[in-house]
Amino acid sequence: MASLVSSWASQVNTVPERYVVPTEKRLNVNVPIGKEIPVIDLSHPNSAHIAEQIIKASQDYGVFQVINHGVSQELIGDVLKVCDEFFKLPIEDLEKYTEEEELSEFEPNLDQKPKLYIEKEYKPKKNGKNDKEVIFWKDTFAHCTHPTKEDRINSWPEKPAQYREVIGKYTEGVRKANLRILELMCEGLGLEKDYFANELSHIQYMAINLYPKCPDPTVTAGAVEHNDGGVINLLLQELGGLHVRRQKDGQWLAVEPIPGALVCINGMVLKVISNGKLESGIHRVATNSVRDRISLGCLTSPTCCGECIIEPAKPLLSETNPPKYKPFSYTEYLKIFFTDTSEFEAALNPYKI
Repeated sequence: MASLVSSWASQVNTVPERYVVPTEKRLNVNVPIGKEIPVIDLSHPNSAHIAEQIIKASQDYGVFQVINHGVSQELIGDVLKVCDEFFKLPIEDLEKYTEEEELSEFEPNLDQKPKLYIEKEYKPKKNGKNDKEVIFWKDTFAHCTHPTKEDRINSWPEKPAQYREVIGKYTEGVRKANLRILELMCEGLGLEKDYFANELSHIQYMAINLYPKCPDPTVTAGAVEHNDGGVINLLLQELGGLHVRRQKDGQWLAVEPIPGALVCINGMVLKVISNGKLESGIHRVATNSVRDRISLGCLTSPTCCGECIIEPAKPLLSETNPPKYKPFSYTEYLKIFFTDTSEFEAALNPYKI
């Protein structure tokens, strides 16, 4: 079985060398709380007002929080309880979901069976060499939650006993909230409200992250600075640790945990489709020395099947607003995204020779 971080973290007083992040990638764990990061009430009777708030937040941060999103506080409590119980299962139950190779990059996949792993940063080779791998201080359990098929659901854990029922209800509720947010974004952009319906939002992939208590958070990372490659991610966090970068000045801010709120993190697909009007949320995750932290992300992405084209929405384009990105199938888009994320936008530039 893979040596999960949670299986030994409480027994060490120093961070093992392989989990020490290179100096240039270390996080400042003491960043200010971003009180100004918008908290948007989705129950407001004026949809135009909500849409305006979402667009502004997406331009300033690429991240915002939502409340009154349709997922009850009781269900949120149930899903956090089930996630905690899952990671506390005996080794023989957890090893069903591990692979011989203990490290893995994050790879959303429509047919992804439940997988429990330690995540590492994707680091493409440059000049035939890899830099030191950045291995994150967390365990991740992930699987596809939409579209749902009987055989796919039957692959979900049978333990804890309530896992399938609770995760099913929670991810269904979050998907409805995701689609509502996308409709409001369309309203704010001036697109048809169903622009993101069907293939552009076909897949929902869930990742449950356990960040064990760490003896030295200053040399580790739950995740280093990155963007998400999909459309949007609705994240549930019970404890602080998520940092986002403000667009105007690059200032890192901590996202304050608000009971019942979900954090919406825009992905690069949104930035491309909006022709750069909306930002993707640049974020990272710090560890802590106080107690274990659990987060649960539900990522909405286009279908990988067929030729789903990712390109700036044509109704947004004009002589004064020409396309900043060239069209790609989502399969090609992902290849570019995971080849070198630092050069991703340059690769999509339609004027690059």
